[in-house]
Amino acid sequence: MSSSCAINTCKRKSRALCHCCSKNLCLDHLKEHNDLIHSQLNPLVDDINTLHNQISGLNVDEIIDKGRQKLDKWRHDCYNIIDRLYEEKCQELQQHCIQQTGQKRKKIHQLKLKTNELIQEQEATHDDIFSLKATINDIKRDVNQFEENGIIVDVHPLMINQNLVYIEEFTSNELDILNLSSPYRSINCPNDDSPVLASNNQFLLLDQYPNLCLFNKELTLLKQIPWEYGHIHDMCWSSTINSFIIITSKNEVFLIDENLTSIKCIQTIEKKPWLSCTCSDTSLFLATNDYTSDIFQFNLLSSFHFIKQWKYPQTCNYDELIHNIAYNNGTLALIISQKYNKQKRIELRSSSTLEKLWLLPFDTTSNIGQQVYRVCSLKYDEWLVIDHSSSHLLHVSKDGKVKTKRSYEPKVHNAVLFGSNILTIRTANCVNYYRV
Repeated sequence: MSSSCAINTCKRKSRALCHCCSKNLCLDHLKEHNDLIHSQLNPLVDDINTLHNQISGLNVDEIIDKGRQKLDKWRHDCYNIIDRLYEEKCQELQQHCIQQTGQKRKKIHQLKLKTNELIQEQEATHDDIFSLKATINDIKRDVNQFEENGIIVDVHPLMINQNLVYIEEFTSNELDILNLSSPYRSINCPNDDSPVLASNNQFLLLDQYPNLCLFNKELTLLKQIPWEYGHIHDMCWSSTINSFIIITSKNEVFLIDENLTSIKCIQTIEKKPWLSCTCSDTSLFLATNDYTSDIFQFNLLSSFHFIKQWKYPQTCNYDELIHNIAYNNGTLALIISQKYNKQKRIELRSSSTLEKLWLLPFDTTSNIGQQVYRVCSLKYDEWLVIDHSSSHLLHVSKDGKVKTKRSYEPKVHNAVLFGSNILTIRTANCVNYYRV
């Protein structure tokens, strides 16, 4: 027995089953349905042709030139490092030469005084003559060796490691945190109290109590210095001023150069209970460590002079806390929690107006008030939310959709994108590097 056409307004009997949509349709509506499907092919053909024209019109030389510019800058920076070391060693060589020459002159001068004294007193003995001859021979041998050999300069060949430059392998796939392979580098780094980290294109900075530690992309420890300025709440990097910025439990903001040779408290920023920090090309953004959090903006280009303060209700709702902020491409990602609710959310805002672009809620098992959520920017304007309480990573697309969620062991604390291709994940007891 035949059934009616699946179109509600049609009274005709069905004549066929459409396998693509599993509907019984009459002949007229089957044709109409088929025509509708085929009509969608032409726009797809147009899109394909547009893509074909786009790839055909690509200027490959320009793309290569962009990469070459980075390589040229790297080469120039390396030459500068070698030149600086060369100049330092030249000065060191000059100082050693002047010092040794001075010491020899001093010995000769003392020998002259001794000889003149003996001549004036006319009381020289055979022992005095023997001692003078021995001293003269010693100084003569020393001067001859110095004239012939000079200062010993022991140089070692410069070892070039292929890993100093990484050129991204071709892949058609975007980051998939579900399929993160084993880390290609890993070090033990226990620190439950302050699992903060920050990076630029060359260095990774870790708080490893009681020190600040600087690592390279091979996870080699380059330098460490004692940190005596209070518990660190957060840190970030500013490429504009080539410095790390650190905020502490003592409500202070510090500026540290990338070689950890200079630590300065930023006096133009008022002391407040700061919790999180991030930088754009021109501004430093700070969020306060209290419910109904405020966000402050400071000018990086004019000694951190105050620009703007955003307050409730523009920042967040009443009794809500901004756990973490992160900047990327004209936007600020905020991790926000409610005081008496375990649900958290990530919001994307305009960095100039704080206008809300999208929000994504998610649940947590954390205790109320526990500051356990962080966010870092990824490639393609995407985001990674780090859930310490349940040890999960949440991969969020640029339009605010959950792409992937996965658990992570051991318990994850924090993460940062190191350069453009290394995802650095910090756990309770180690730091792991992944190629992305």
